[in-house]
Amino acid sequence: MIGKRWTPLASWAGGAAQCPARRKRVENEKMASRDCGTGRRGRARSIEAAARGRAGFTLIEVMVAATILAIGLVGVSSMVCYGVVAHQKSAHYTIAGERAMQEVERIRDSGYLGAVVDATLFPTPTYTIVNSTTAQFTVSDLPSGQGTITIALDTEAQAINPATGQPYQNMKRVAVTVTWSGSRRTNGTYSLATLISNRPL
Repeated sequence: MIGKRWTPLASWAGGAAQCPARRKRVENEKMASRDCGTGRRGRARSIEAAARGRAGFTLIEVMVAATILAIGLVGVSSMVCYGVVAHQKSAHYTIAGERAMQEVERIRDSGYLGAVVDATLFPTPTYTIVNSTTAQFTVSDLPSGQGTITIALDTEAQAINPATGQPYQNMKRVAVTVTWSGSRRTNGTYSLATLISNRPL
């Protein structure tokens, strides 16, 4: 008919043959588009997870860590302070013990008859005689160090003189006490005592 265009049979057949391929191509493009979207979502999730992994600490975590650190520091500082105080107190006891032993040995060397509180055994200004049985001295190596020496007859220690058969005083008790001041943990007192015997001729 005039005015109507006819498509050649070969062209129609080729187009019909190409329709399934075109449909498959369209489906592949849709699947690729969906995969692309899924890939973008996956990359977004990966980026979000990485961002969470790189995120800093929260305020609560920082506060908890600071609290634990503070508790640890308090414990360590207490141990250090205790160690310093114990060392200082031990040093004070050592000094006091050495000075007390020196005084005891000095009095013992004087013998029973020489162990009396007088200016010969306790000269000034090193010693201060308080009374007939007590003398005092200072310990410069200790804070406010003060020493007290007491020499007295031991009334409970009596022996029988084999020559006369009479009891006699044969013991003198020597006591040395050293004190020093300081805080409640560092002050202290050290005492040392000995006996000096008398053997009659």
